[in-house]
Amino acid sequence: MIRDFVKDLLKYLPAQIAPSLVGMIAIPIITRLFPPADYGNYVLVIATASVLTTIVGWLSMSIIRFYPACERDGRLPELYGTVIKWLLISVITLTSIFPGVIFAARAKLGNQLCYLMLIGTLIFVLDATFQTLQHFLRAKRRVGWYSSFSIWRSVARLGIGIALVVTFGFGIDGLLWGAVLSLAIAIPFLWKSAVGKISWGKGSSVELAKEMAKYGFPLVVGNLAAWILSLSDRYILEFFRGAHEVGIYSASYAISEKSILLLASLFMLASGPISMNIWEKEGEKKSQEFISRLTRYYLLICLPAVVGLSVLARPVIDVLTAPEYYQGFRIVPLVALGGFFLGLQQRFQAGLAFHKRTNLIMIGIITSGLLNLGLNFLLVPRYGYMAAAVTTVTSYAVLLVAMIIVSRRYFVWEFPLKSLAKAVCASSIMVAVIYPIGNSITASPLINLIIAVFLGAAVYLVALFLLKEIQPEEKELIRQIAVRCLPEKLTPAGWK
Repeated sequence: MIRDFVKDLLKYLPAQIAPSLVGMIAIPIITRLFPPADYGNYVLVIATASVLTTIVGWLSMSIIRFYPACERDGRLPELYGTVIKWLLISVITLTSIFPGVIFAARAKLGNQLCYLMLIGTLIFVLDATFQTLQHFLRAKRRVGWYSSFSIWRSVARLGIGIALVVTFGFGIDGLLWGAVLSLAIAIPFLWKSAVGKISWGKGSSVELAKEMAKYGFPLVVGNLAAWILSLSDRYILEFFRGAHEVGIYSASYAISEKSILLLASLFMLASGPISMNIWEKEGEKKSQEFISRLTRYYLLICLPAVVGLSVLARPVIDVLTAPEYYQGFRIVPLVALGGFFLGLQQRFQAGLAFHKRTNLIMIGIITSGLLNLGLNFLLVPRYGYMAAAVTTVTSYAVLLVAMIIVSRRYFVWEFPLKSLAKAVCASSIMVAVIYPIGNSITASPLINLIIAVFLGAAVYLVALFLLKEIQPEEKELIRQIAVRCLPEKLTPAGWK
């Protein structure tokens, strides 16, 4: 089961790295093309489209949960038909309502932001369709196709958007039209790969739709609360402090998000279908073993990433943004730690998902989201974007504690405390090495950063080996991956 997870994780890696790299490349380009206020408006539109897509997300989450059982029982045509039918109903309903909301708020939003929000509505329609279809590929573990479409989505939207801005003289709206065009081009091919032909008369099932709704809607409410946790601070900053601070905050937040949350998302993508298959087909004991080992890998990989990004925050922001955005480096450690907490609590959500107690996940996320919202209204007007970062990490910490307490009533597994202690020790050694290098070894922040990243990774791995954390079967797996991935000249002689 772990080998399957590692194989899928490596296959999903391009799908996660490519968007993150594109996002990292986009930040210096966009922050140099547009002032913080324009970038802030762009972020608000993308965030709003994301919220609307989240509402339709009950279908995507249900696909992952119900696909193994429907495949086992020969009910896949019902699953396909039900999902597509309710996707259409959901999208049509929301697109009938949202433009009216935009025009009702026109006086507050202004003409430019209103226009951008309408483009955001198109992005929602296409992105909701795109993501739902992608989850069929994920449920089938057709990871190569999933990765290919994810890479297209990120690369094409930036490439087309930048082309519209630079070549055809578009403003910030060019980036949004780039997203629309890239999704519209990909969806017909994605449909053919993920769904193919559906028998509409026999495919849809009312009973299955009810079961999926019962499972998925609490997660949607929870994800909307998660939106409050991760994105509502932009709207509060816009209201109380202006689009300029939204732009500064969002640039540094995005850099943290596209690194730490990249890893958290990678673990979620690779482990979700496998964990559900183990639960449905092998039972509770095997599921406990899988979640325990999965958590150990998460700690060993993600903890040093959080620590490294935190101590190298200043050179990272200096390299990736324009001077007007530099001061945002102060929020990076807080956002990175919040992302780590968010990914860790997903391990504890697994047991509740196994038992279909998604309502408890919903309650935990709602509680944390309301806490975040209250703290933002209390602190952001006075302290600005630094307060938004503090409230984010605080709320994610509360969510983690809540998930630990609630989930252990239903599904208990061994938490890898020894591995956590060794990861902390190895990360501390890494910090002692990379902090002076990353911040002052040369006059170039870029050179400092490159040296620190590669040296830090090497020091951390050596420390784990010396602490005897790497197990024999993992050494063999590393050897096999190295032999497969490295050029023959770079492969150690003893590994061939």
